[in-house]
Order: sequence, then C-alpha cells, then structure tokens
Amino acid sequence: MPPVLADEETAAPPWHGSGLTATLRREWLLLTRNRANLLIGVVPTVVYLALLSTSIADLVPEVSYRGRPVGYPDFVIPALMFSALLAAAAISGTALFQERANGMALELWSYPLTRRQYIAGKLLAGSGLVLAQTVAALAVSAALFRAHWPAERWAALLCGAVLAALAFNALYLLLATLVEDVQRFTVLVNVLPPVLLFAGPSFYPFDNLGPVQQIVAAVNPVSYGVTALREALLRGFPGAWPYFLLLGLVGVVALAGVGRALVRQSRTL
Repeated sequence: MPPVLADEETAAPPWHGSGLTATLRREWLLLTRNRANLLIGVVPTVVYLALLSTSIADLVPEVSYRGRPVGYPDFVIPALMFSALLAAAAISGTALFQERANGMALELWSYPLTRRQYIAGKLLAGSGLVLAQTVAALAVSAALFRAHWPAERWAALLCGAVLAALAFNALYLLLATLVEDVQRFTVLVNVLPPVLLFAGPSFYPFDNLGPVQQIVAAVNPVSYGVTALREALLRGFPGAWPYFLLLGLVGVVALAGVGRALVRQSRTL
C-alpha cells in the first residue's frame, strides 16, 4: 500500500500531539539518544579547551588581528565554538542520511504528517542541538579563560551563534540529501569538520597562513563563520553585521534547498 501524504489540514492522531510537536520530539530523541554520537561531538572540543587553557594560551599570549593586538583566548574562543558547532551539525546530517538509507522516510510519510511539519521539525531540532552545543562551548570557554566582555558583545556573539547554527546545520542537512553513497557520505562527514576548521583562520590569523592556505581559506565557508563570531566578540554588532548577513543568506538558500530535496524525495516514495 503506497504511503499517504497528508494534506496541510490533516490532524495528527491524538496520542502524537500536533504534527510539528510530535516531529520535534521525535527528531530531538533521534539526535540525543545516541550517546556515542554525542560523545564524538563533545570530546574534540573538550580536548581543544583543555590544551588551550593549560598550555597554548600561555605560550601565545596575544596575536595580531587586523592590525591590532588581541589576547589569544579572545581570538580562539570563536574557533572552539565552531568545533562544537560542526560536530553537532554532522550529527544532525548523519541522522537524516541514516533515516533515508534505512527506509525510515517511507514509514514517516505513511503517517498523517504534512511535508511542512516534517521539514520544520528536521530543521528546528537539528539547529537546536547545534546551537546548544555551540553555546555550551562558549560558556565553558568563557569560564576557563575568565572572559569579561561587555553585554553588547555577549549579545552579538549569541546572535552570531544562532545564525551560524541555522546556516551550517542546513548545509549539513543539504549534504545528507544530495549524497547517495553511504561510504562517500561517511568519509565526507568525518573528514570535513577538522579540514574545514583547520583550513581557515581558526586558530591563527589569516595573514600568518601560507599562500596556498590563504586561497583555501578564502573559499572555506567556516572561515566566514569563525570571522563572524570573532568580529562579534571583538567589535560587537558594528563589525559583525556584514558576516551576519552572509550567514543569513547562506542559511536561507540552504534551507530552501533542503526543503525542496525532502519534498522531491517524498514524492518518489
């Protein structure tokens, strides 16, 4: 019997709550119940924090960033946030890919669930996990390095975290909808985060990179995400708003791509 794709007005069964509520609950449990994935997402950031807080920050007290000296802890905290962000986004993308590979999409679309509810649940739950891990990395980093920033910079940094979480979660979900081969996706999702993180001005200024690395950093999306958070931390909204606009644009385009891909795949079931 072919799956029944519900119309927008179809009510969810009473034991499921509303369609969006049930989808959000399901997606959140799917992302958080796998403790191995959560550990993989958290451990690298914890290692970076431990190393930086106990040794490297003392060896490199400050760096030159855009013509002025900046304390290394303030310079590197955005990179630590992005380490957690990329790991959480990889978990979100992997969950969607495994759902497709294991045929779960057919079962999901057999319930009275609208496309809009399913897509919104995927995006909101994944972005929520990414944002939670990013903010946790920020809180731990600020505590370890005894950071003291004005309220306006805290606000800008949190705003940047929200935009970056939405944008990069959408990019990973888009990757999960476009790649069909299991081995290829596994390699990409495990290799991409560290490569993207270290192939940009994450732990060292752009001017200190070699010529080839500067070319790679210029086309690396993580470079702009880390710079957005760094500008928010060091300069607040005035320095960060161009990068915020870029993150917002990337997020909108990627979200539209994910939505179209999921709808197209649902029609082939």
